[in-house]
Amino acid sequence: MNSKGEANRSVRATRRRLCDALVSLLVQKPVRDITVRELTRLARVSRGTFYFHYRDIYELLDRLEQEQVDQLNLFMDALLPRLDSDTTPTALLALFEYLDQNDAICAALLGPNGDPAFVQRLQTVISERCLGYMAPDGGTARQHYLTSFAVQGCFGAIALWLQKNKPESVEQMAAITWQGIRAVQRQIAAED
Repeated sequence: MNSKGEANRSVRATRRRLCDALVSLLVQKPVRDITVRELTRLARVSRGTFYFHYRDIYELLDRLEQEQVDQLNLFMDALLPRLDSDTTPTALLALFEYLDQNDAICAALLGPNGDPAFVQRLQTVISERCLGYMAPDGGTARQHYLTSFAVQGCFGAIALWLQKNKPESVEQMAAITWQGIRAVQRQIAAED
């Protein structure tokens, strides 16, 4: 926490501008090619202001990625208890609404210039949460493979949807994704 405090509206606005500028630049090039000078110019803040908030661009990226992990965990909290439902859970619809409303950041972080380690981290969070819920005993190798298959498929579908500029509605994508998740979940449950 800085001397101005996290609650300060000006601090939040500055950080938001820096995050938005980073997202814009990540669409164009990988983080290793982004300079503080171009980031601050795009965000319309001084370099000193940037360094007041962050050590370097990687710290800004880490915070941005952590916000997404935290948001994903909230969706998982609401989604996991509904894995046995045949109808698409509202939590999955909410996830796709979030992806739709935050498509720039999602496309940047999940796109070709995003950090592959971050994508792997998200996939690991989802896999571990799902397996922990469906197979509290740790699961079998088969359950691990099926869960990995489902998670990879969900990420592929989301990436394709974002890449194609979201031609299907949020509702359609949630339903398609839910059909795939339920098919795999039935296979995992069949092993019990």
